[in-house]
Amino acid sequence: MPEETDRPRPARFEQALACFREARELTDPDDAPGVYGVILHDEAETHRSTGDLGRAVGLFRQAVAYQERAGNPSALTTSMAALANVLVAKRETVEARDVLKRLGVEIPKIGAVQPRAVALHNLGLAYEDLGSLGVDEAYSEAVTAHRAVLDLLDGESDPGWYATVLRDLGDAYAAQDLLTLAHASYEEAVRYTRRIGGGRSNSLVTMLIVLGRASRRLGTLEGEVWVDGVGPADAGEGFGAPPVPGAPPLPDAPPPEAESDGVGPADGPPADVEPAGEQA
Repeated sequence: MPEETDRPRPARFEQALACFREARELTDPDDAPGVYGVILHDEAETHRSTGDLGRAVGLFRQAVAYQERAGNPSALTTSMAALANVLVAKRETVEARDVLKRLGVEIPKIGAVQPRAVALHNLGLAYEDLGSLGVDEAYSEAVTAHRAVLDLLDGESDPGWYATVLRDLGDAYAAQDLLTLAHASYEEAVRYTRRIGGGRSNSLVTMLIVLGRASRRLGTLEGEVWVDGVGPADAGEGFGAPPVPGAPPLPDAPPPEAESDGVGPADGPPADVEPAGEQA
């Protein structure tokens, strides 16, 4: 009898699942727990792509367990971040927070700087998602993670990524109504984004809108008076603002349409990580 979570899936997804299941059957989990964990992760990502979050959670839990046995920190933290994201999407905040705390413990074990920065950035974004559900201290944890990413990055050699993290840091500040700190982060993000594409990139347009809205919000809160002597209180309420592509809204802007399953981008194990996770 079909399970409750069974649902029609497009042929490509069915083929993907068939491939991953056959790969699992051909892999000994005792001899190669890292490979087995990677396969489980991919199978979970496929269920997440179809919107079957129940099955995705179960498979991500198994993937984490096998990567713990394999001792591959990069693959382990990738699966833990994915598990946390799906738990947040399912509003299972208690387990999600527990997974994120464990993730924070595992990330320093990643030796290479770039994978460690990626894991920290994912941690910060996951905490922001948790904060959006009203979980205490989640946004402050996001700030800590984003600042740790900035400490690992070189804004001169990679201004795009540096600017992205600065924007995310600003978003975490703004969510806590720390608008002065948010504004400072957005200003820095604009400064680094100007170095991309000769200063005419779409990313710069997005970042300028985000900074402009932060400036407007601060001006309103600080009671600035305009040139003709009319202040915000005399001008009446504004109409808000549409969402900026690629950027979460500030507090004075309406939220964008939510994604169908509330799940962020699906991040598989990093391409430069050996899937097996075992040492010879």
